[in-house]
Amino acid sequence: MKRKNYYHLFILLLGFALCFNSTSFGQQNIATPFPDRIILNLAEDASTSLAVTWRTDLSTTEGFCELQRMTPTRIDPANTKSFKATTTLVKYEYIGLRYVFEGEPNIEANQHSHIFTDLEPGEKYLYRVGKEGFWSEWFEFKMPSSDDSRFSFIYFGDPQADLKSEWSRVVRRAYNYSPECSFMLYGGDIINRAGRDWEWHEWFVAGSYIFATVPQVMTPGNHDYQENLEIDPHWTYQFTQPANGPKEVKNTCFFSDYKNLKIISIDSAIKKELREDENDIMLNSQMAWLDSLLTVNTKEWVIVTTHLPFYSSAESRDNTKLRTHFQPILEKHGVDMVLTGHDHSYARGMVSDFSAKPSIVYVVSVSGPKLYEVGNKEWMKVRGENVQLFQEISIDGKNLHYKAVTADGELFDEFIIKKKSNGKNKFIEKRLK
Repeated sequence: MKRKNYYHLFILLLGFALCFNSTSFGQQNIATPFPDRIILNLAEDASTSLAVTWRTDLSTTEGFCELQRMTPTRIDPANTKSFKATTTLVKYEYIGLRYVFEGEPNIEANQHSHIFTDLEPGEKYLYRVGKEGFWSEWFEFKMPSSDDSRFSFIYFGDPQADLKSEWSRVVRRAYNYSPECSFMLYGGDIINRAGRDWEWHEWFVAGSYIFATVPQVMTPGNHDYQENLEIDPHWTYQFTQPANGPKEVKNTCFFSDYKNLKIISIDSAIKKELREDENDIMLNSQMAWLDSLLTVNTKEWVIVTTHLPFYSSAESRDNTKLRTHFQPILEKHGVDMVLTGHDHSYARGMVSDFSAKPSIVYVVSVSGPKLYEVGNKEWMKVRGENVQLFQEISIDGKNLHYKAVTADGELFDEFIIKKKSNGKNKFIEKRLK
């Protein structure tokens, strides 16, 4: 073989070695001029507004959204409205993270976001994002109707680990189980190591087009915070959530109104899971905000999501500070349900530290494959371990129907809440006979 052929063979083999090195961060999902990581988020008023966010590389310096009503025929540009997005240059530097991986590259990208407004209740729309020559495909979404007709949403506790390989089947099962779901709600720990772009890549791969068609509502967990107690920078720029919470916890404490439901996100993961000084502004600002918000609430149903459980499903855990500061506010204003995660097992019950007649349903759940043993505590009506779950919660006027479903589609837990004429809740067990 000639020397030149040896040289070509060497280059070819070297290329294969680099491509198939399984530990190489060269496999990182680097941004391109085309939009990726496209995601919808609920706005404050979900009846008329909806947010969209996406990513490109730095060569795409501006982004646009095109929107039109649903059509059964080809999309006519004459019927399309165009909107210029807000574009932010983001540098994800691997400094101050919980974990540092040798060779992991810093990421630079442009994040684009836009909030569609003046949308019509009950209307179906088509949209795409990007710019000329670099458009995404067309996606669709449906706005909620203006009446109190039935709708449902999905809840996920802690996706966190093995997002592409094992959590993907849960989010896809949930979407197949409830294909008309109005939104998907998360109780924190979306990824395992804050700041790792590769883990966010896996989460977006798992959800794929679902995230671009079903609005996502994101509450952070402790694993979504960096070691320096700052929220993962991805969180700030790749989600466009309502900026209606306390300024100290922007984008993590907020509310959205969806038909006759108020969804509230409380950030219990901040400041080392609220274990800091009692006078900490992060804690007190959320308490004051929550009390003020619920004082003027007019929605029939109120559901709170937060990462730390008010009542833990783990034998050795007990978040007394969370209960002490927030439970009196929730009970004072008649909150219906609190959805949490963190403990990587399942538990559900009605209990109170402050009332002889508990009225709030507390749920601890997990959707990812990182699973722990469940404790055996008095507050638990139903408990489970070593099982990945999602919840389908349906609201039809004065009736709420809750189902906990396993990753293989089996019903695990179920109950109904009915609003009585006096405003009190009637609880009906469906699973326990």
